[in-house]
Amino acid sequence: MQAPEVASERQQDAHLPSQPERSERHEFILSPADFRKILIKRRWVIVACFILGVIVAGIFTYLTIPVFESVARVDINPSQSTNIGISDLMDNKIGEDTSTRLLTQVRILQSDSVLYEVIQSQNLYTKEPFSEIFKPSSYVSGKALTAAQRVLLLKKLRSNLQVVSIPNTDLVEIHYRDPDPVQASVIAQAVVDQYLELDLRSRYEGTLRISNWLSGELNELKARSAEAQRKVAQFQRDNNLIGIDNEGGNLVTDSLRTVNEQLLQAEADRIVKEARYHLAQTRNPELLVSVAPTTTLMTLRSQQAELMVQAADLKSKYGADYPRVREVNKQLAAVQNDIDEEITNLLKRFEEEYNAAVNTQKLLQDRLNQVKQEAFRVSDSSADYEILKHEAESTEELYDALQLKLKEAGVTAGLNSNNVNIVDKAGVPAFPVAPIKRINYAFGALVGLFLGVSLAVFLETMDDTIRTSEDAESIAGLPALAVVPSFHGAGKGAKSNYGHQAKVPAPTVDSDSHFGPDLVSYVAPQSTSAEAFRTLRSSILLSSVDHQGRVVLITSSLAAEGKSTIAANLAVSFARRDARVLLVDTDLRRGTLHLKFRIPNREGLSSVLVRESGASAYQRPLRDLPNLFVLPRGPIAPNPGELLASHHLESLIEQWKLDYDHVILDSAPVLPVADSLSVAPLADSTIIVVRSAITRRKALLRIRALLRRAQARVIGIVVNDVDLRLENYYTYSKNYDYDYSENYGGGYGVRENEE
Repeated sequence: MQAPEVASERQQDAHLPSQPERSERHEFILSPADFRKILIKRRWVIVACFILGVIVAGIFTYLTIPVFESVARVDINPSQSTNIGISDLMDNKIGEDTSTRLLTQVRILQSDSVLYEVIQSQNLYTKEPFSEIFKPSSYVSGKALTAAQRVLLLKKLRSNLQVVSIPNTDLVEIHYRDPDPVQASVIAQAVVDQYLELDLRSRYEGTLRISNWLSGELNELKARSAEAQRKVAQFQRDNNLIGIDNEGGNLVTDSLRTVNEQLLQAEADRIVKEARYHLAQTRNPELLVSVAPTTTLMTLRSQQAELMVQAADLKSKYGADYPRVREVNKQLAAVQNDIDEEITNLLKRFEEEYNAAVNTQKLLQDRLNQVKQEAFRVSDSSADYEILKHEAESTEELYDALQLKLKEAGVTAGLNSNNVNIVDKAGVPAFPVAPIKRINYAFGALVGLFLGVSLAVFLETMDDTIRTSEDAESIAGLPALAVVPSFHGAGKGAKSNYGHQAKVPAPTVDSDSHFGPDLVSYVAPQSTSAEAFRTLRSSILLSSVDHQGRVVLITSSLAAEGKSTIAANLAVSFARRDARVLLVDTDLRRGTLHLKFRIPNREGLSSVLVRESGASAYQRPLRDLPNLFVLPRGPIAPNPGELLASHHLESLIEQWKLDYDHVILDSAPVLPVADSLSVAPLADSTIIVVRSAITRRKALLRIRALLRRAQARVIGIVVNDVDLRLENYYTYSKNYDYDYSENYGGGYGVRENEE
């Protein structure tokens, strides 16, 4: 049976101030303000990770062996001819891109052939770090390398070599890195030298091959060109290909074009006559007159119209049986017969014309098909003819071009040409290129900062405590009546288990003080903390406009969340309005109001409830506020729950409403004990105290549910001990402490506000 409980919760919600509906499930969505709060709250985690990243970067930099880089620059001009004149011909025929040819040369610089020649010429087998490859079995001079050793040597050399082409130029840079600066320069220059030697050798061998090949190809091309010309002439005679012009036209194609035009005209004529024939088949004289305006049909239609007019006139005057009417009707029938006969004649004539047009179109279609077949035969022959002709022309052009190139260039000119120029030789580097300390430290700092921020966000997602008023409102769906900042308090109370009568340690107080320093509303009325309690007072008054909210219950989920401090300061704030205020300590187990006001605790609420005390239990702790009355806890009772649930307390509260303007009830925490649930229904308003960074979300949701089930009128939440830097609204203005004394602002941010 859950219906009464649900109904009570709905009734309780109806008394709450209007608030937007919120889900109890708290979704972690970071806004810029939330991210700023995380940075402030977890700043030491971020700083530690940042320092750790810098330290790791420093250790890595210290342990890294310095590496030197030597650079050689060469100018490679791919467009320069280096053979017997064939490259220009190939450019015209193939259209090779210059950038592609430059990229090819870059790849050749890193090829196995060039690198292996560098290894052999510089005897790198015995030098570091290449000699490490032969540690298992030392290298023997003159002995051939195994395939595995060759691959490892090339891999080692290529890992430290970098060949880069500079954009928009023909320059190529050869970079080589090595811990030994002299060896770096030697190997970089050796790569350039071996590339030049390989390039020169390949061009010389290529020139010889081309020269020998051309000598035989020219004779063969000459014979092929003559044979191709003979085949073209013979094919033209065999296939009777006469009248072929330069554009491929001939007599057959002209005939095909003429017949096709005639067929189109005949088809158009057939369509017109077919339409006229189908129109005549309707036998509608009006339509026939429009397509065949003959004199006979038009005359008959005129006579028919005149007779119909006469018949209608006579019939209207003399009736249908009048002799003249019958005579006119006979004439109408005769004219109609003549019209039908004329329509039949027209239909016959249109049919004959349509059939003639169909026959004409058919004959032209047959002729067109014949001409098409002839055109197909001629087209096939023409295609073969064009192929033979093109082959003959290509062979002749290639023969002429090769003969011309062979005459223009010689083998000696090709061997003397070179397209690679050394711009800068590889020099000995003066400074190492790695490790770069600035980059390492910057990278370490960035990684540390990233890890710190990530860890801060992760810790924030794992932290389910309430930090700000926004958190409290979004979780509980209740308004935040006030935000109390951190300030110097009387010391932290012990979080002992409720009901075990644990000894409460005496708060640390200056010897000159006559009351607890938690009463900031009294000792520092112009401070920001006191202003927070005045804000709470205003919120309570505004929430009680429609009813007399005289009795206010202050409670919390667990101990040490500051509810007694909130109640005491709230009572002082109400008393400053010249109102009669009663502050009652209903926490009969561990109440501390008598410690805050430095009043005796021999008599209090517990003795009043058992009728052992009377008016003497009500005390006035502050001389300048004679309208403030405090009823302390009194002696610890063995059965506090039963006393608070008695009818005597209910009658006392009703009497207090008559005697005082405001009654503030400082109660026990709700979750450890159920004492406050007996008092909450008797109060006009209930306020939940939440301590920043202490109260958990589930605890707030639980106390809200328990108070609703107890029929308590919860009007809002007070967020206590807040770091104002985490409150978004506080950061909107830099002059938050405007017109406040500096003496009252020195304690902000010190999280010692406790019960």
